[in-house]
Amino acid sequence: MLDLNRLRILRAVVASGSVNETARRLGYTPSTISQHLHTLEREVGFTLIERVGRGIRPTPAAVELADAGVEALDAVSRLDARARSLKRGTSGKLTIRTFATAAYAWMPSVVRTLRQEFGGLELELSINEVEDASSTGRADVEVQTDLLTEKLVTPHAYHRYELCLDEYLMAIPSDHPLAGAGVADLADFAADEWVKYDFRDDIATRLVSNACAEAGFTPRFVARAQDHVTGLAFVAAGVGVAAVPALALHWSAFDLAYVRLVNPTPRRRIVALIRDSARTNPAAVRTVELLAEQAQQLGRRLPG
Repeated sequence: MLDLNRLRILRAVVASGSVNETARRLGYTPSTISQHLHTLEREVGFTLIERVGRGIRPTPAAVELADAGVEALDAVSRLDARARSLKRGTSGKLTIRTFATAAYAWMPSVVRTLRQEFGGLELELSINEVEDASSTGRADVEVQTDLLTEKLVTPHAYHRYELCLDEYLMAIPSDHPLAGAGVADLADFAADEWVKYDFRDDIATRLVSNACAEAGFTPRFVARAQDHVTGLAFVAAGVGVAAVPALALHWSAFDLAYVRLVNPTPRRRIVALIRDSARTNPAAVRTVELLAEQAQQLGRRLPG
């Protein structure tokens, strides 16, 4: 069996074309690098390095061997990372279910940090609005929304963490009469045509419906979008107005205006659920911590 460390050295020499440069990069002496190469030549039975003037040149066979060793070296690196992950007490895989807006706005930063801190961790992220109810309770970490008017219910075998309140704003075309108003009564939009923003989200649908009823009107929906991007695109195109969560502001690049709503101000609660069996998993616990850090920034980014 070939020595993996010597394969790494060969790969470095082929990449740099220099024994001295390889020694500098890897922290060896040039004589040590040469010794490893000579030993590897005896193991494989063919020449790896040729002298060219005062320098060296890898043979075509050395280049082919170095290329062929990439997959094996990468596999060993992944194995080392998994071993370190297991030593820290993490499982090799972390499953997360979240609603779409949080997936777009929060999860890229969360996952980047998790990958930096838990190198061997494999993450699986799914969107809970597009799954049926039977999928609930299968993930290590769940990110969900609740209505403030309803009793909190924590699923069996999960622990709940309240992250923040997410205020709904009115997304309106940039040429709307109330663009730039900053704050407006919800009833000021009673005569507008409306776009339903992500009609799959039952919490959002009930939240907007209840708020409009409290303001004394029923919104007239002229378009219903199944996803967040399309809903905001409809508004930007002038199709109608849409009540959207503040969380959506952090990733939307559409040419829109946003107005904060009063009388009433629709709000939803964002919570994280961690499975009881995952509460000893450092990666799962860290996920909730990172989500809480993201949530702290939410209220600071509201317009006006």
